[in-house]
Amino acid sequence: MKRFCHLILFFSLCWSLPLFAQEEVAAEEVSQDDLGNVSDEFKENFFDALAAKAIGNHDKAIAYLKVCDRIQPNSGAIQFELAKNHLMDRNFQQAEDYLKKAVQLEGQKEPLLETLYDIYDQQQDYERSIIVLEQLAAQNENYEELLPFQYFRLERFDDAVAMIQKLDDRLGEDPRRNYIQRQIAARSRQNERESSSIDQLQQRIADNPQDEQAYVNLLYIYSQQGKTDEVVATAQAMETALPSSDKVHLALYKIYLDQGEIEKAVTSMERVFGSSEFDLETKTNVLQDFIKTGSTDPTVAGRIEEAIDDFADEVEDVRTYQILGDFYLSQKQPQQAITFYEKGLEEAPKNYELIKNIILLSIDIKDYQNAVDRTEEALDVFPAQALLYLLSGVAHNQLGQAQKAIDQLEMGLSFLLDEPKLESDIYQQLAVSHDQLGNTTKAAKMRSKVAELSKKIQ
Repeated sequence: MKRFCHLILFFSLCWSLPLFAQEEVAAEEVSQDDLGNVSDEFKENFFDALAAKAIGNHDKAIAYLKVCDRIQPNSGAIQFELAKNHLMDRNFQQAEDYLKKAVQLEGQKEPLLETLYDIYDQQQDYERSIIVLEQLAAQNENYEELLPFQYFRLERFDDAVAMIQKLDDRLGEDPRRNYIQRQIAARSRQNERESSSIDQLQQRIADNPQDEQAYVNLLYIYSQQGKTDEVVATAQAMETALPSSDKVHLALYKIYLDQGEIEKAVTSMERVFGSSEFDLETKTNVLQDFIKTGSTDPTVAGRIEEAIDDFADEVEDVRTYQILGDFYLSQKQPQQAITFYEKGLEEAPKNYELIKNIILLSIDIKDYQNAVDRTEEALDVFPAQALLYLLSGVAHNQLGQAQKAIDQLEMGLSFLLDEPKLESDIYQQLAVSHDQLGNTTKAAKMRSKVAELSKKIQ
């Protein structure tokens, strides 16, 4: 089956895998008869959505499908198609939400569960993906072929071996399953070797307390085994024995953060940021951990900014730019945040989160023209995002361009799907637009809609 491609990537197998196309359990495209008794408008938009999906224009497909959803809100076919298009755009949370609604409407059908499995698997959420895969295997034994590798990935070795034996009994031996079984045996031997290695490394340190690599290797083994207390003790012993070592601080900063000792954590972070022994990705991960603490201490923030200056010029990837922007946003420095978000957008022009952040911050700092320009560019790529139409309307209203704001806001209403808060915000901005044009009656009508929607929001 197609998902055995993971085995190639994970184990670097040198043989090629058959596709097992005959065993695939794939969702068939919905025919007109499957849709039942629906309106011509529904059919037209539904099949336009399928056509848009076929050429990879998932935002346009979503726009068509949302029209269908407004016409027939309890269609499992629509929820399923919305889920698939969001998954193809890697909007995992939205894909999951639509798919769960489809399951509620249609039951636990194989195509739905298979797509839910895809959603979790692509996010490397293996705990949830295995639950869905086991449900699929209960319905169709062909899915059992995927279970040994998934169990191996979760280190559920007993389950993996049991499933391999079951498959071997039913289908005969298979080189892929034999390979997994060998890997399980090798992993068991590795665990035994690690126990032996711990003793050897501890002896090396006892013989030579300046053996930096012995400490590093010991920290690695303990961290792989999830032995937090041992990691802490080893790192502290290493710091005492080797106060000039930078490597120990990659362990210490995390320990200090977990213990709430922010000043000590920042000191270790500075050592990591200033060291040539660590690559940019490592430093970026460290910075992200500091952002997650939510610390607003100006002294800490100042020291982090100084450390950022040491490596900001080396940055060339979108993830790091986004994290740098997030840091300055957390410090309430929106212009600095925009600077890094825009650098990230140069690397990934279709990154929706970056676009959204830039527009929101531009409005926040009253740079309304930049907000207008950015929304115009974004809507060419994401024509189904109602939030972008709202933000465009806000910016046009602030620039005194009421009619342009109305055009954008009314367009945004057509892309809403059970989003009362967003809908309320759009009507509020429409009221502002009509006030600017002197249309007090229309403005009052818009505010009455806001009042109605407030009941839903509560």
